[in-house]
Amino acid sequence: MDPEGRIYVQSGKDQILKFTTEGDFIKNIVRGGQGPGEVSQYFVFLVGEEDIFIMDFGQNRVIRLTTEGKLIHQWTALRAYNDLIGILNDGVIFSRSNYPPPEERTGKLMDVPSDILRVSFDGSEETLVHRYPVLRFLAQGAAAAWAPFHAALSDDGRYLFVNHTAEYEISMLYLRTGGTIRSFKRKYKRIEHPLYPHEAEFNKKYAFKRPYEADITGLYIFGDQLWVKTSTQDKDKGALYDVYSFDGVYRDAFMLNKNIISIQRGCLLAWESDEEGILSVVVYKPKQ
Repeated sequence: MDPEGRIYVQSGKDQILKFTTEGDFIKNIVRGGQGPGEVSQYFVFLVGEEDIFIMDFGQNRVIRLTTEGKLIHQWTALRAYNDLIGILNDGVIFSRSNYPPPEERTGKLMDVPSDILRVSFDGSEETLVHRYPVLRFLAQGAAAAWAPFHAALSDDGRYLFVNHTAEYEISMLYLRTGGTIRSFKRKYKRIEHPLYPHEAEFNKKYAFKRPYEADITGLYIFGDQLWVKTSTQDKDKGALYDVYSFDGVYRDAFMLNKNIISIQRGCLLAWESDEEGILSVVVYKPKQ
């Protein structure tokens, strides 16, 4: 969502559709391809005050567009980024994992250093803000997630909240210095990880088993609140969310049966489907 309330939705393999505040279609602002400003099938994007940043994983490049879709700049990342986290006044925040070479992968759980990076708008300068260890199962020719990596940027761009463990723990970073201000923790009843059919062969081959789900499955900023989506689920009520103030005080909890896309400018955007399975983006205005 941009400052005027217009909504941008990733649709299909190579589209970003632009809508009015009322939901009327305006235009598709990108197209697929390998030319300047064109995207592959695999990308994420964020909308800033006057521009849009796209992380194109298929072509390993970052594209900066106006909200009308005009190309401002693009660059190829020397080393691939994992995710596009947020847009600041003077740069963009990315994450990147530093995997060991295949010959050093032990067939066990390993700490993979994962970086929070501040990158200039033209990609020419890259600054390490903080580095976290993230547990991954790594073998030669195989890998599996163990701990997640979630990050949420405060609306003023001062703080970054990060979860990089399978347990219920969140770090609050002050981006100017990269220092940790505080951690959010609480006792949490862990949810057993079900054995999915596609995991059985992998688990047998590598003697790998994930006993529990990650406690946290998402982080969201709503004004001066941090919303923590947990792995606790109810088939009718949805997921359990915890609410914290930025000073680490636990405020509340609620169940929400919405597939959140993002929370921006005081609005919650969610995917919803009707009885025929047709998807729509619905905008809500939560109360503080």
